[in-house]
Amino acid sequence: MVIAMRGVGLRLLAAGPGGYLVAALAATLAVRLLPGPVVETVLAGSMGSFLVWVAVVIRVFAVDDPRRALAEVAVLAGLIAAAGGWR
Repeated sequence: MVIAMRGVGLRLLAAGPGGYLVAALAATLAVRLLPGPVVETVLAGSMGSFLVWVAVVIRVFAVDDPRRALAEVAVLAGLIAAAGGWR
């Protein structure tokens, strides 16, 4: 039982706050890059961010090593922030 629970804390950290960070950065980047009125781009970015968060959670629990999952989320957040998702 203990072996099966190894790394769950890191995965929860990567999926919860890490996934939220990636989704928020992706929504911000979408608002900055999508053409059109601000209201529509904010709505599209917000709705798309839920899909991003779900994808991050699925990926975090699909990876074999929890440290690798956390590193992937950190790298993804860094890439999105560098692309302009961070103001």
